[in-house]
Amino acid sequence: MAALAISQCVSHVARPVSPMTQSKPSGSKQEQPIRSALILRKSTRWQWEKEQTGMTDAELKKHLHQKGTNVSELLENEKKQVQAVQEIIKELEKAGITSRVVTRQQLAQFLGETDLVISAGGDGTFLAAASVVNDQTPIIGINTDPVGSEGHLCVGGKTPPRNLIERLVSGNLNWVQRSRIRVTVSAKDGKAFSIFSMKKSPKKSTNLALNEVFIGEDEAAKVSTYNISIDDSQSVKQKSSGLIVSTGTGSTSWYLGMNRIDENATTSVLEALQSLGINVPITRNLVEKVVTTVNEKIPFEPDHPSFAFSIREPIFNATYKRTATRGFARKIRLESRCTNGYLVLDGSTKIPFPRGAVATIGFTLGMR
Repeated sequence: MAALAISQCVSHVARPVSPMTQSKPSGSKQEQPIRSALILRKSTRWQWEKEQTGMTDAELKKHLHQKGTNVSELLENEKKQVQAVQEIIKELEKAGITSRVVTRQQLAQFLGETDLVISAGGDGTFLAAASVVNDQTPIIGINTDPVGSEGHLCVGGKTPPRNLIERLVSGNLNWVQRSRIRVTVSAKDGKAFSIFSMKKSPKKSTNLALNEVFIGEDEAAKVSTYNISIDDSQSVKQKSSGLIVSTGTGSTSWYLGMNRIDENATTSVLEALQSLGINVPITRNLVEKVVTTVNEKIPFEPDHPSFAFSIREPIFNATYKRTATRGFARKIRLESRCTNGYLVLDGSTKIPFPRGAVATIGFTLGMR
């Protein structure tokens, strides 16, 4: 399962290659000229409110005013989004590419009929597109919300190039391979739990995550309990505040945040070394170098052949034996012992993970 991400710049963990020399899998849509595109537009707050309430524009304005919402700001953001999408459509037309604007729900419906998917929004919109695209269709992220999004996954970040479509059709862009996590959740009887529901369906459901998957109790203050097997090892009981599984793409965000060290921790380690008789000069310059060196090694390549796992605040005692709390794997199997557990994919999609449910987390080489 794969999709194609485009990156204009090379980050210190990315390894893009030229689209002219990159080997392509059989049937890749890159082998054909791009003639059509689907544009997944960002869901603005105004659009979201309309979908939730079903109100007319006039009714919604009145409703939001009564709630104390700055309606003018919402409408201005909606206007900017619409204008940005119209500009993309215009540039596609100049390049002879037909286009259709779709919602996330519509994307899967028309995916088989397109050569390209454009996420018009920020990183969240790109992640939404990546969660739907499960074939070789290329994805380009265009940051239409530079104020609200850094656009790490978008071409040019906060400043997308004006000639992006021209560079696309001329082959003057670098393709970045991004691996994804494949998640399947089922009950012990083999039936799947459907997303946002506790009901079981006859077939297992498979979901994709580009950044990371979090597994744990719905309430952050509760301890998460589960049985875990890593790369088909013997299953062990584990108790913690949750488990995070990350791709190389996601390793620069949540995974990095929970594993990075700071100056205080580094100073404590150096002081401990001194107390053991090791002569280490504790200077600000040394502390900063150690922090930088360690933290720079945490992120890994977007096309890394494995995903990383990290256990948050593990509990080890006579009942719960010490296990690896961080590492790389290609498969993790978990059996829930949670009261109200969930798997959260890319910070948005929630899959119920009640006691007795089984989650299989696999590796999909692939955001191509």
